This record gives sequence, C-alpha cells and structure tokens, in this order.
Amino acid sequence: MTRFGVEEEYFFLDPDSLAPTASALRAKRVLTDAGHPGAFTSEFLTCQLEYATSPLRTVDEARAQLTAARMAAAEFAAGEDCVLGAVSTPFGTGDAHVSPSTRYREVARWLADIAGGHHVCGCHVHVEIEDPEARVRALNRLRPWLPVLLTLAGNSPFWHSRITGFRSWRTVMMRRLPTMGCPPMFRDHAHYRRHLDQLMRLRASPDAASLAWAARLSDRFPTVEVRVFDTQLDPDDALLLAALVRAILVAEDLAVLPLDTDLIDATLWMAAREGLNAALIDPVTGESSSARMLIQDLLLLLQPHLEEAGDDEFVLDRMAFLRADGTGADRQLAALRAGGVPGLAALLGGRTGHSSHAA
Repeated sequence: MTRFGVEEEYFFLDPDSLAPTASALRAKRVLTDAGHPGAFTSEFLTCQLEYATSPLRTVDEARAQLTAARMAAAEFAAGEDCVLGAVSTPFGTGDAHVSPSTRYREVARWLADIAGGHHVCGCHVHVEIEDPEARVRALNRLRPWLPVLLTLAGNSPFWHSRITGFRSWRTVMMRRLPTMGCPPMFRDHAHYRRHLDQLMRLRASPDAASLAWAARLSDRFPTVEVRVFDTQLDPDDALLLAALVRAILVAEDLAVLPLDTDLIDATLWMAAREGLNAALIDPVTGESSSARMLIQDLLLLLQPHLEEAGDDEFVLDRMAFLRADGTGADRQLAALRAGGVPGLAALLGGRTGHSSHAA
C-alpha cells in the first residue's frame, strides 16, 4: 500500500481575542522532548507550530498520530493560557515575529513587507511515488482536481476580526507570492527540474522549499506534496483529503484534460470563495459543473483505488459528515454567529485535540 504523510501547521491564539501569540518556540522544544511519533518543528512565525506524521500506510495509523499530536499541543497551549488554533488564518490580529533561523530570516528578507502579515497555516499531504517520471505524471493528473479538493478544505473565513466572504482566505493570501496556485504541465522530470531551477535563478523562489504552488514535487522526499489545503479543523477532515489525494495520485487510469493553468487558477479562486457551492470545470469533460456534482463524480472514479487502500468506508462517512455540518469554514462561521468570539474559541478548543470519527 502506498505510503503517505500529513503535515499540519497550527496557531497559538489568545483565548479572548483569538489573535496570534508567540508561544511556538518553547512548544517545539517541549513537545519534541516528549518523544511523540512524527516531528514537531518551528514554522515561519513564532506564533506557528508544525507537526508532521511519520510515513504511514493507513488512515487509522495517521489518525492516531495526528490526534495524539494535537492533544499534546493543545495541552501545552492551555498551560500557556492560549488556544491551539487548527485554522489557516487567525480570527484576531497580531504582530508577526519571524522565527529565529537563518533560512526564515532569508525568506523574510525576500518577502519584504509581506512578511509582516503572513499569518497563514496550511495542511500538506505527501504521497510516496518512487519513480521521478511517475511523480510528474501524477502531478499532471492532479492539477485539474485541485479546485475540487479545495472546496472541501476551506477553513480560513476570517481576517483581522472580520468575515472575509471567502471559505479559504489563506488561498487569497498565498496569491501574493510569485509561484502561487496551480503548477504548469510538465513533459517529464527533466522539464520540471529546469523550470524549478529557472524560477530560483530569477529569485521567484529563494529555495525549493519555498516554492508556493498548490502541488509540487518534494525536494527532500520521493513524494508528490499537495499544498492546496487549509489546516483542518478536525483530524478526520485532514485524513479525508489525504485519502482522496493518495487515490488520485496512484490512479494511473484516471484520465483528465490538460486544462490551462489560468483556468485552474480561476476556479481555485472560486473554490476559495464559494466552497462547496462553487461552479468549477469538470477535469474529464471540460464543461462547467458544480463542486458537489464533481465531488460525486470523483468518488465514483476513485472507488476502486479507495477500496484497495481500505479507505472507501471512511471517505463516504466523512463526506456525509461534511454534507451535513459543512467544511471547517462553515463550522467556524456558524460558531461565531451563534456564540460570538467565545463560541468560536470554544469550537477551536473542542476540535484541536480530538477527532469526531468513531474509530
């Protein structure tokens, strides 16, 4: 069974304002010393913490690691009188302090004034594909499905204590970077490497790790790294995305059209804006369709691959949950409308440390 891994970035938030607070440096040391599977690392800002699972084969294994990591990080946050925010943009506003590392200082210089407000967290899914040429084919196959996947993943509806009108404001924030959105089509692995090398010579990306496409080939591992997702409110939201991504990337029989990059980027914007209500392009026919219809079509196309991985029942259960309760953005908006900022803080405190899926 093909291995995969999940990386999640979290905010430490003030419990009253839900503004970011600088607690991550000590968190990384404390949580690393606790010896959890996977790895806790610092992120770009001192209010951010990253956790990456080990390479895993099953959703149940991943759930165990993600849930334990979130529980440990949430417990640390509570001891610091703050809340662990599994969201992609914070509700409140705070100053941005860059984490003290040589690389992050260089990235901050490159970002210039963007660095001062780059409060964004994401969820990245790695899928292991050993052959470099197969990785490129898988990346090309994934491209037109990125907007469909993003409709499931919006979890950043707020910015500066306001409702933005977007399900994924993080997607809008990421558009400020030169290598944003959908990657181009690549003929082969050599073409990919030449393209990447040229971008770095132009300083459109200071290094391979800063390449901001919604999906790319990992520079460190033999994986396709899918970066289009917001950090997810619940671990099972992240696992749903991981299961779907793995199925797409291994499905060599999945035929798609070579849609133009600007068309995919336009529908990524619509997916970030409208979520499950977005109008998108069908990757198979090229016709306009609804996100909800395309999700159903994707599940039918992927059914044999989901069954082979043992993910079919989980995916159907979690999709039923999303249809009933909405995405993370929908749930955040409902919590704010029902209970104000205290209600939103209660939702975050209740969701970061456990999964709603009955294992």
